[in-house]
Amino acid sequence: MNKYNADNSQKSTLLIAALVMVASHAASADNFEKLEDNWYVGGGIGMSKLQPDGGDEWDVTDNKDVSKKVYAGYNIGRDFGLEAFWNDFGDATVTNKANDNAKVSYRAYGANLVYHVPSYLGALHPIVKLGVGKVKTKGDGVVVNQKNKFDIMGGIGAEYDLGDGFRIRGEYERFDKDLDQVSIGINWRPVLTKRIVEPPQPRPIIIRVPVPTPVVQKPRPVPKPVVKKQAPPRPIVIVNHQTAAPAPRPVVRRAPPKPKTIVKHVPVYVQAPAPKPIIKTIIKQAPAPVVQRIVVNTPAPKPQPRVIHKTLAGGSNFATNSSLLTTAGKNALNRMASDLLRDRVVIHNISIIGHTDSVGSNAANLRLSQQRAASVAAYLASRGLSRNQMTVIGRGEAQPTANNATKAGRAQNRRVNLVVKGSQTINR
Repeated sequence: MNKYNADNSQKSTLLIAALVMVASHAASADNFEKLEDNWYVGGGIGMSKLQPDGGDEWDVTDNKDVSKKVYAGYNIGRDFGLEAFWNDFGDATVTNKANDNAKVSYRAYGANLVYHVPSYLGALHPIVKLGVGKVKTKGDGVVVNQKNKFDIMGGIGAEYDLGDGFRIRGEYERFDKDLDQVSIGINWRPVLTKRIVEPPQPRPIIIRVPVPTPVVQKPRPVPKPVVKKQAPPRPIVIVNHQTAAPAPRPVVRRAPPKPKTIVKHVPVYVQAPAPKPIIKTIIKQAPAPVVQRIVVNTPAPKPQPRVIHKTLAGGSNFATNSSLLTTAGKNALNRMASDLLRDRVVIHNISIIGHTDSVGSNAANLRLSQQRAASVAAYLASRGLSRNQMTVIGRGEAQPTANNATKAGRAQNRRVNLVVKGSQTINR
């Protein structure tokens, strides 16, 4: 059973819708909600919709289950925050053509960027999120091909402020082509509980003071001045019986002497003009041009794609009714690993598919094929190949290559197919 990654067009549509929503709210908002830099934790429950791809053998009979999530975040600005999350999406039930039921469980973890959209809705705060998540699946009664890679996830929702640092969050999230979730929960910000509430400022008291009416006093009349008539003064005659003093003699003063003219001879030095600079024109021959040789390195040839098919068939490679490799099986795998390491093949993926004959029950054959494929993967890993690049699949008796009615046909059907996809650089 394969678990597909999210379709690129759907991811692009979700990403563009989130960015348009953020831009429209940011352009129309004037009063922004101010978020302090603080951390927070939260969790929630919801309903998940799971759509595993079972191909032609399995059908999904129950694609909904209860989901659980926990997350922690830190606000890196007024409107943005970073979150890390873990999700348990529950199980999806699948049924094959033989009416055998199996379950596929989904788990995920990752991180995302949360944008708190400014709004005028009071205690209600819209949010938009975008990030990456790694979805891990596990089969119960069915083999699941796990894809070890991160995919883009996104979501929209809103938070309602309850006070004292608590908020209720409801949101919708999409993780993959076959994975959606609607959840509601609560989170807590400890810094919001430490805010100091300032007491309201007292209103000024206005006291009206009556203004006294001004009293206008009439000016008192000014008394008229009293004029007294005086007698005219009598003339006073002074008689001097002494002789008058003689007139003073005139004082004659000599005029100051005229200044003499003194002539002094002062030498005057006239500076001669500076000589004009002599400009000589010197013609030098330019040096001969230097010819540089440019060496162009031919780029190395691109690695050529290479696919190697290897089959361990017959009963000589495994013990009877067991997944233990025999000496012949180990020698065959040793030669294969040595060839790959010697040729320096850059391995992209190794598919290891186990098969059995029709002897025994379907469940026992499926389990044995899985165990033999896993045994081959473990032995190749011990020989120096990366286990993370291997995909282990068990087919049981579903894909025979020969007739199970004969002993030779059953021996051919007891096999493990190995398909190595890689690239190799060829030096010319």
